Amino acid sequence: MMTTGAPIPTEPSSSLKYLQRLVEPTGPSGSEEDVIRLVAELARPLCDELTVDPMGNVIAIRRAADEQARWCIISAHMDEVGFRVSYIGPDGFLRLEKVSGLDDRILPALRVWIRTATERLVGVVGCTSVHLLTEADRRTIVPYSDLYVDIGASSAQEVATMGVSIGDPVGFVGSLTELGKRSGRFTAHGLDDRAGCAILLALLESFQDAPPPVTLVALFSVQEEVGVRGAQAAAQHLRGDVALALDMTAADDTPEMSRQRLRLGKGPTVKVMDFSTLVHPAVRRGLLASAERCGLTVQHELLKGIGTDAGALQYAGGGTPTGAVSVGNRYTHSPVEVLDSRDMEGALTLLHAFVEDLPDLDLRFVALDDAPAQKN
Repeated sequence: MMTTGAPIPTEPSSSLKYLQRLVEPTGPSGSEEDVIRLVAELARPLCDELTVDPMGNVIAIRRAADEQARWCIISAHMDEVGFRVSYIGPDGFLRLEKVSGLDDRILPALRVWIRTATERLVGVVGCTSVHLLTEADRRTIVPYSDLYVDIGASSAQEVATMGVSIGDPVGFVGSLTELGKRSGRFTAHGLDDRAGCAILLALLESFQDAPPPVTLVALFSVQEEVGVRGAQAAAQHLRGDVALALDMTAADDTPEMSRQRLRLGKGPTVKVMDFSTLVHPAVRRGLLASAERCGLTVQHELLKGIGTDAGALQYAGGGTPTGAVSVGNRYTHSPVEVLDSRDMEGALTLLHAFVEDLPDLDLRFVALDDAPAQKN
């Protein structure tokens, strides 16, 4: 597999080392098996208990020394956007069905992995040669339903011989690569949300030698991109005193955006709201206080066009104080997503500080005993 740009630094941070491995498997929503195996392998030595629930969520628990300590759930999703093979033509070309939100404009001329029952095969999304385009073609966005994948086969029988079947998952080809030279910014497909998984693994690693002050429940969820389904299932049986989603968010700091609110390299974001949740005020206050204690600059995220596992985790038990920490991500849901490694490290610092501060954090939505009594 060819890569471009600069290699990973000789001494990458722990989160970058995890991320480098985590972007390699192909795992569109509902087809996360290879990612699940890798996450379980990486998390097992870092936790006291590891299970995979019937949905495929990996749940790694690192227990506090005090059995009465609070429980903190932090969720990062393993799935990525992608496709399934929906049709195999007699000419050997494949048709695709989308899995989650993908922009038709970016799809022609991409390399993709087709994951069969036994291996991965490279294919390309076909595009009309420029010499054959009409003027009308040049002004048209080809809908994904008209696109096809070329895997070098000339018949349906040859496709079958290669082991490709209808329903096989399809994902972007790529690996983690640094942009430019010592920029600290990295590109890959699936940063949303393998970067969150990498940070969560690094957080578990930070408590490898000594237990955390609260019991840490690391939830590596499935099917987030198709409606936070994995987190919904986990919320039925997980209990926590507080819950956080750890995800990516859409940076808008590129030239075509007139209003730039979330910028790469300006720190992790503390969510205020999105379409799936309004963050619990005590959790947000706690995150901001932890950031201030560490001297960490954070950004404030209000983005109605996005949702995270927080939208499901807030319903855990009888309702759980819930918030979210995100890392800015350019070109989201594309094969060339871009993040700043300093934002990743900032998110790790913030989460570690929040876990350390959590035993003494007032998690009440409002302190009624401090409010003045009302007259009848």
